[in-house]
Amino acid sequence: MSPRRILLAANSAWNLWNYRRALIEAYQRAGLEVVLAAPSDRFQERLLAPFFPLRHMKRGHFSPASLLLAVNELAHLIRRERPSLCLFFTTSLNLLGNWAAHLTRTPAVSVVEGLGYAGSASLRWRWAGQPVFRAALRHAHRVLFLNSDDLSEMVAQGIVSPKQALLVPGPGVDTEYFSPQPAPTHQQPVFLYCGRLLKNKGVSSFVQAARAVRAAGIEASFRLLGGPDPGNPASLRMREVMRWHREGAVEYLGSADDVRPYIAAADAIVLPTHYREGMPRALLEAMSMEKIAVATEVPGCREVVAVGQTGFLVPPHDVQALAQTLCEVATLSAEQRAAMGRAARQRVLQHFSNDIVLPHYLAVLETLF
Repeated sequence: MSPRRILLAANSAWNLWNYRRALIEAYQRAGLEVVLAAPSDRFQERLLAPFFPLRHMKRGHFSPASLLLAVNELAHLIRRERPSLCLFFTTSLNLLGNWAAHLTRTPAVSVVEGLGYAGSASLRWRWAGQPVFRAALRHAHRVLFLNSDDLSEMVAQGIVSPKQALLVPGPGVDTEYFSPQPAPTHQQPVFLYCGRLLKNKGVSSFVQAARAVRAAGIEASFRLLGGPDPGNPASLRMREVMRWHREGAVEYLGSADDVRPYIAAADAIVLPTHYREGMPRALLEAMSMEKIAVATEVPGCREVVAVGQTGFLVPPHDVQALAQTLCEVATLSAEQRAAMGRAARQRVLQHFSNDIVLPHYLAVLETLF
């Protein structure tokens, strides 16, 4: 076993490239040898560390045979690469990865970035899923949470022990990459939804609120940026998204590897989610670019938004409250919007930037090595 090697695994190379790059570089600067594992996609060529494709880790494949193949593949990789620690991201790796690490007697850390679809499901399905999470996560040496609600809930349910659970202040944001751009020069306020097109992310609420704002006589632009998520049971169908686009309810922008130009062109980011977010990157990245955040009063979002200072929170599923809040934002003066945007960036710099978050991940290693 290499004393300076760490394995990071997630559900896609895209996830490692977009969300873990700063962490990978921080570990490398600290003298660790980093190896990566995930199902293949076009982003694997961009990764700046050895990458091993996981061929049996496929979304939507939940048969016993496919799960055993995935665990066996991970265990084989761990035995061959001999890391001193495995760090798992995303639900599938938190479940299957911990079994593989346990089989190879390798310390593991899981990062719970929200409870996701499972946390938004009916009480019956959430209750049925508890034994699965409990059986897998009991093998993890540490379980990191991005918000206190998720940590408290999983400790109370006995899924993780208080000794295992640690709170970190979000996923981290590269505040230099997501830096302020010149203010938009358009006459109408622009509201942007940026993220996966999922039903439980509140996309339809955004569309309904857009209609209500226009019905109130307020001229504004509403834009959707992102794509569907094949294999996710909550994914929207593109024909519905394009119907909204054709009727003029929203402007659909498609997907983009670099979201900054679209954030820069907006006045506010809107996330009317009822999904169990860990801590939404879309809000943090937009706030880092001095944009007002409008979100729902749910775990993860409530930690990010300082109501009345950096943005606003509305009850989940409440289209009327969302529309009323968007009307209020639309009638703010340019100076008021700019002031809230500056406060939003300061909040990210002080609480959620990479400079604040990454030392927590390094500190976890010190407790295990």
